[in-house]
Amino acid sequence: MRRLLSVVSLTAVLFAVSSCNSGPKRLGRTWDDWTNQKYSENAWLHGLLLQDLLPVYPIVGLVLGLGDAIIVNPYYFWTEDVWDGKGTAFEHDQPDGAERSVSGFMDK
Repeated sequence: MRRLLSVVSLTAVLFAVSSCNSGPKRLGRTWDDWTNQKYSENAWLHGLLLQDLLPVYPIVGLVLGLGDAIIVNPYYFWTEDVWDGKGTAFEHDQPDGAERSVSGFMDK
């Protein structure tokens, strides 16, 4: 009986956590906004060094993505999205001081 209760409890937890992986991803998107701002300030340091040569940013992004999948997305799904039938949106920040081009790099 104890084994059955453990299996049912584990299954319920797995369903609750995995049913809402496509939530607002607040941790990951906040991290994306921060790295985007830093890249616009210094592309050599934050782009080449910390993102490409030393994979600091991708590793932090992976950890935050797991936090989104395990904690943040289930919270928003079960506390807000299920009850009103609408998704919870994330509003991105625009980086300060960045050069922006609507149609791409071929404008120059």
